[in-house]
Formats: sequence, structure tokens, C-alpha cells
Amino acid sequence: MFGTLARESRSAFYLKEIDMAKVYKNDKNFLVIEMDTKEATKLGFGIITGKELNKIVCCNCNNFIENDKIYYIAAINEVMCEECLEDCIKNMNHYIDDDSLKYEITHFNVVAQNLCMSEKASFTPDSKIIITI
Repeated sequence: MFGTLARESRSAFYLKEIDMAKVYKNDKNFLVIEMDTKEATKLGFGIITGKELNKIVCCNCNNFIENDKIYYIAAINEVMCEECLEDCIKNMNHYIDDDSLKYEITHFNVVAQNLCMSEKASFTPDSKIIITI
């Protein structure tokens, strides 16, 4: 009986631990997922540095992301630190042609599914991105 409770507790803790990923809202409606280092590692981002946790590298500034907030931008299929993400959103055009939207939505949905997120993206006939839960 005690072993069963311990196993269930570990499972609940693990599910709680990986439930951190969430959609990051932004002014230009880019599909962005905020995640932690463990989640980014699960997706294959970063560099293994021995005994330490995987180190995640920002695709924009090429520095290690030191805090545990990593941002996945589906439109470019890359991860960034918070500072570079804000700069990218400010300066990047969000193309809303069908091919660009399909690319962005496909990448977002694959990553969201791999992170066990309930959100799913799609777009309307007038090229507006919508996220459903």
C-alpha cells in the first residue's frame, strides 16, 4: 500500500513539474511558447555540458540562457532568451500568408503536443491565428 502511494506521488510530482510550458502572449500574435530548461531539453534544444543540466543557447545572441525562461518562436522554429525575444517581436514582421501561417502553426502544434500542452493553433479564412484549448 505504501509503495503504491509513493509511486502515485512521484507521478503527480512529475506531471506538475512538466506542466510549466505556456503560451506567451505578444502584440504581433507570434506563436510563442514559454518553457523551462527541462522542457527545452526534451525538445532537443541546447548543448550537453557534462554533469550539469543541458545548456540552452539563444539563437539570436548565441549566449547561454541563464534563467529558466526559454521562449520557443514557432515562426522561425528556434529558442531565444527573453531580451532577444522582445527585440525580435518588436523588429520582425509577422507574415500572414497561408504558407507562413501553416509553417508557424504546424511547428507550434508539434511542440505544444510534445510538451503535453492543451493549446492547439489554427487560422481563420481571413488569416487570423486562433488558439483553442
